[in-house]
Amino acid sequence: MKIDAPRKYVTDNLKYALDPGSIAVVGASRYPNKVGSKVIEGLQKWGYDGKIYPVNPRADKVAGLKAYPTVMDIPDDVDLVFIALPAHLVKMVLEETVKKKAKMVVIATSAFKEIGRGDMQNNLTQFCRDNELPMVGPNLVGMGSPYLNFNCGFIPYLPVEGPVAMISQSGANLLAALGASQKDHYGMSFFVGLGNKADVDFSEFIVYAKDDPNTGCIATYIEGLDSPEAYIEACREVVPKKPVVAIKVGGSKIGVKAAFAHTASENEGTNDATYDEIFDKAGVIRATTWQEYLDTSLALGLQPPLRDDNVVMITNGGGSGLLSCDHFERCGMPMRELKEISPLLSERIRAFMPMFGSPLNPVDISGTATPKQYKGAITQAICDPNVSAVYGSICPTAVTDVDAVTDIYIDIYNQYKHLGKPLIMEAQGGQECERAIMRLRDAGIPAYPTAEQAVNAIVALRKYGKILDRFEKEAAGDTAAETAAEEV
Repeated sequence: MKIDAPRKYVTDNLKYALDPGSIAVVGASRYPNKVGSKVIEGLQKWGYDGKIYPVNPRADKVAGLKAYPTVMDIPDDVDLVFIALPAHLVKMVLEETVKKKAKMVVIATSAFKEIGRGDMQNNLTQFCRDNELPMVGPNLVGMGSPYLNFNCGFIPYLPVEGPVAMISQSGANLLAALGASQKDHYGMSFFVGLGNKADVDFSEFIVYAKDDPNTGCIATYIEGLDSPEAYIEACREVVPKKPVVAIKVGGSKIGVKAAFAHTASENEGTNDATYDEIFDKAGVIRATTWQEYLDTSLALGLQPPLRDDNVVMITNGGGSGLLSCDHFERCGMPMRELKEISPLLSERIRAFMPMFGSPLNPVDISGTATPKQYKGAITQAICDPNVSAVYGSICPTAVTDVDAVTDIYIDIYNQYKHLGKPLIMEAQGGQECERAIMRLRDAGIPAYPTAEQAVNAIVALRKYGKILDRFEKEAAGDTAAETAAEEV
């Protein structure tokens, strides 16, 4: 259901969705393959240290814990109520949750608006709003945070710690991101499945993420926006401090129907241009593919914005340089020659390459480059006041010491990150490059296996820089207008 703006009582209570002191699991099952059983299993396995209250009227114990017939029978206060019951029983539990004065409710149950039961879903939502009980869902997979050891839902594992907060309507794609986190070290601060998002909306979790100390970028997976104005307002509040990335799906002819059947998302009367306008007003960076969504959100979470186009690429592979040049141009951000960026830099870098190397841009220090040559070239580039970002590339020739070069990049990053210059890496090759990418990401450097992915990340950092410039100009204009009005 629509909201006009993020609601304070909701944003104030969202901490109980991700860091509750106590949880009642309604529908807690003694059967290990049931959702209610998996919720408790996930909480226990991943180290949740709050109180868990299974609610099951036909069991004395569930997962070794004392079970209660109803929420009202729990003798202590309850912060979060997680419901995994058939749809027709949910209203009864909501009434008990209100009486219990719980702070939040999460409804995992499906079979609401997405199968035509819009009135049932709306009635539940209105009941929660009338009682100022924030409700997440229904029809969702769960939520969690690796920093809080919190895995609440039917979710197999937590992501690795990192800067991206992911707010997703799709449970399947959220699980895919969690898998990518484990496999590829795509670090996340917290994640939330919104499902049908009948009550709590994207906008409210975006506002919550603004003050989350572990979040550097907010990634939103959208199947439909019921409240575009609230989304725009929330993003415009948050974007000056933290970037927001969005991927919008369900715009194709059959996708409109599929999105409704999946999360009851309504897209009739909208198209890509509609969402381009929403994201532009909101200051949101739009991704068009899943891989771009992951790649750009990671870079934006780890690195500062790029304020101009003075990017210098240091590589030992001419091919990766050419792929990068072409993709930069396709993205509308052509690379600049080194002499245009800093006239004396090419001569300084020449000292760290053989005579057959190329001091253009990309700077090709050749396939014979040693760790010492890499160190010299990178240091010259990152210390040059005219260079705004360094894009490094490793191609594993027979003489390339990938581990040593990786060490050098990490050391230089740690030494010079106070300069506020983005450092992005590409390592194209086999297992040694996969290991390098993981080490670089763990050290805070976004690293990728292809030139196109690395370029997309850099372009996103530049887009964020432009968005910040625009917001700052708008703010300055508003201030000037207010001053002029006061003088009159």
